[in-house]
Amino acid sequence: MSDDSVLIVEDIRVMAKLLESTISDLAEVRAVDCGTDALRVARDIQPSLILLDIVLPDIDGFEVCKRLKADDATRHIPVIIITGLHTETEDETSGFALGAVDYILKPFEREIVRARVKTQLELVRGRRELEAANKELAYLAAVDPLTKCFNRRYFLSAAESEIARMKRHGTELAVAMIDIDRFKSINDRFGHEAGDKVLANVAEVCEHSLRREDTLGRLGGEEFGIILPATDHDGAMEVLQRLKSRISHQVSVIARETVSLTISIGLTDVSGDDGSVDDALRRADKALYTAKKLGRNRIVYEPSTPADLPPSSFPMHDPHDGDFN
Repeated sequence: MSDDSVLIVEDIRVMAKLLESTISDLAEVRAVDCGTDALRVARDIQPSLILLDIVLPDIDGFEVCKRLKADDATRHIPVIIITGLHTETEDETSGFALGAVDYILKPFEREIVRARVKTQLELVRGRRELEAANKELAYLAAVDPLTKCFNRRYFLSAAESEIARMKRHGTELAVAMIDIDRFKSINDRFGHEAGDKVLANVAEVCEHSLRREDTLGRLGGEEFGIILPATDHDGAMEVLQRLKSRISHQVSVIARETVSLTISIGLTDVSGDDGSVDDALRRADKALYTAKKLGRNRIVYEPSTPADLPPSSFPMHDPHDGDFN
């Protein structure tokens, strides 16, 4: 049995049983005998296909089809109309106008029903596979392949959305930049493969340390950005202190040597005067640079100021500078 399901809407029990026996090997079948139940069950079980009779005891099939297609929860479900009315052309036109995908007239040939149901189920599976492929492509376009956190492009887009939300609702917003201390020495000493494992490990610890509403992104090299929505200075410091502590307690074994890691963090709050995320990131980058110069393994806060900085892109420093790193 496949994962597909078909909802039969038919008030004549013998006819419903005949339809069920005709397609039971193609999909799981559920039957109801009125339009009200059809609308409720369609929302509940989300069938792959609906076989809908026109003449029902409460709501006629055309009205059921109309309501199905007007509901965001059920509009995607294909509907095949089945009827014994004699005004075939008029009914068929009405059914297609309401969004039905096919039309079968009673009395029907069982093999015709099987063939048409099978065709629609194959189309549904094809759409499902296409949607899954599109989701996978969207995921790959948004995620850094090494660390599995969001990439720079997605992070910047998410940050702009959060800034717009902050300005619209008057909430608070904090942005932080993280840099792994002395990361260049790990690459130089153990090689880039070991460095990649360290990056992936740090990203994993970050993901588990942040709140569900926070967004982590890899900005490049060993630098990461964090968006902390609806968060003031104290709340952001609490989250980042927890993160910094967990990183410092992580021990990695590289080439049989024990390696401890620390991170430096630059934090800023986002101001309503910020024209874009770049304004906030430049402040966070400046705070990060200060944290490095003060000895690393610390958080430095840079308060928001009017956005009067030159329109150059961050970072202000060179993340591959050995003295800085």
